[in-house]
Amino acid sequence: MQIERLVPGDDAAVRACADVSLAVLASDDPSGPPVSARVVRCWYEYPYEPAQTWFVPGSVPGSAVAVYQLRLPDMEDRGRAGLSIDVHPAWRRRGIGRALLRHAAERAAEDGRSVLGGEVIIGTAGEAFADVLGATPGLADARRVLSLGELPPGHVARLRDGAARAAAGYSLVSWAGRTPDEYLAGFAGVFNALNDGPREAGREDRVWDARRIRERIDDLTELFGSRTHCIAAVHAATGEMAAVTRVSVDPEIPHWGRQLITAVTRPHRGHRLGLLLKAAMLDWLASAEPAMARMATWNAAANRHMIAINEALGYELLDPQIQHYELSVAEVLAASPAAVRAV
Repeated sequence: MQIERLVPGDDAAVRACADVSLAVLASDDPSGPPVSARVVRCWYEYPYEPAQTWFVPGSVPGSAVAVYQLRLPDMEDRGRAGLSIDVHPAWRRRGIGRALLRHAAERAAEDGRSVLGGEVIIGTAGEAFADVLGATPGLADARRVLSLGELPPGHVARLRDGAARAAAGYSLVSWAGRTPDEYLAGFAGVFNALNDGPREAGREDRVWDARRIRERIDDLTELFGSRTHCIAAVHAATGEMAAVTRVSVDPEIPHWGRQLITAVTRPHRGHRLGLLLKAAMLDWLASAEPAMARMATWNAAANRHMIAINEALGYELLDPQIQHYELSVAEVLAASPAAVRAV
């Protein structure tokens, strides 16, 4: 089996890898939020952190039968690697996934990584693959969807009014797209509040600052071409940014929104800021994104507080759900080697 590394600028190979991933999504997650081919190509062209992408070319020029991406964190968790493997549904059960797993483990070991982590869609071939390998299950993600057209009249307004009373002393600011300079430091501080949430055992805190926001949020968002909307709560007495919620819309699929970060810093919890911001966001999106009909959100299944807010707004579970797994690099390499050739 030939395994080739994806070279930046190789448009044909990027399209081939994206085609594999789109086929996997169509097979394994047909009811999930749709993803455009443009966005999937961006996953491979502009990874969130340093990464290697390798693929198995098909017999037809410009095609592929499988692809994996090995993400190599460069700021925290430098002993770990993230891994996603997609094998085209027509090419499964031929040992390709195992061969790519071993190949990825070799690359991870070369970079000093000892753990591979990834996520699978529950009930699919990916989950069966993880179970057969003896991967250790970690956090489960609960995926929910809000159907905007099914909300009772006045529902969001009532929730917003109640939350606003509890959040007296806070004002709201908003922006679309790139984070304004004056909000960068506060935005980074709210991102750091995510370290209080549920996460995999042994994971290190992510440390955010203005530069990281620029490079790994704003710059990447522009490369992806997504429209983003942010609302933040500012504490009037101190001027501190206390909470943020952020939503992304793919311009090619404007009827779907994706809820990104919603976080409240520790000193400002207990004032219903999360509910206030999410309700305010829905009000804003009604005019800013008039085509939007559904909003998807993901939370760790253990994050009861945020799930309660989502359920109050009207979000409902959207199956299938997602499960995180981990594998020891050493254990993968100790298994019988696969017959692969890397170029």
